[in-house]
Amino acid sequence: MSAVLDVNVVGIVRVTHAFLPLLRTSSNPVIVNVSSGMGSFGMTQDPARVESQYALPLYSASKAAVTMLTTQYARELKGVKVNAADPGQTATDFTGGLGHTVTEGADSIVALATIGPDGPTGQFIDRTGNLPW
Repeated sequence: MSAVLDVNVVGIVRVTHAFLPLLRTSSNPVIVNVSSGMGSFGMTQDPARVESQYALPLYSASKAAVTMLTTQYARELKGVKVNAADPGQTATDFTGGLGHTVTEGADSIVALATIGPDGPTGQFIDRTGNLPW
């Protein structure tokens, strides 16, 4: 449990605070946290979603924490856009090769990383748009 939370949650806190001074020098500071639909109550309870087919308690809890950190940092870090992206089920070793390509999984991350100064903050999206929490 500690290893999963250390990487997925504590790691975000450490990196955010380490890079915040540099981000503050940017004219358009943006943070994109990589979360997962596995951390969404709405998606893990919807039988039509692939997320409802798996039981991954520690991973899911860590990703729920990522989305909450996102909303809290979006409120706390004035002038910094903080959002969370869900790459979806991506064909990697972690998923046993199931899912879409890594390039497709990166779509939501790239979209949030390249938002303009008038872009959203505190959002949770995948490649199709906003997601339920």
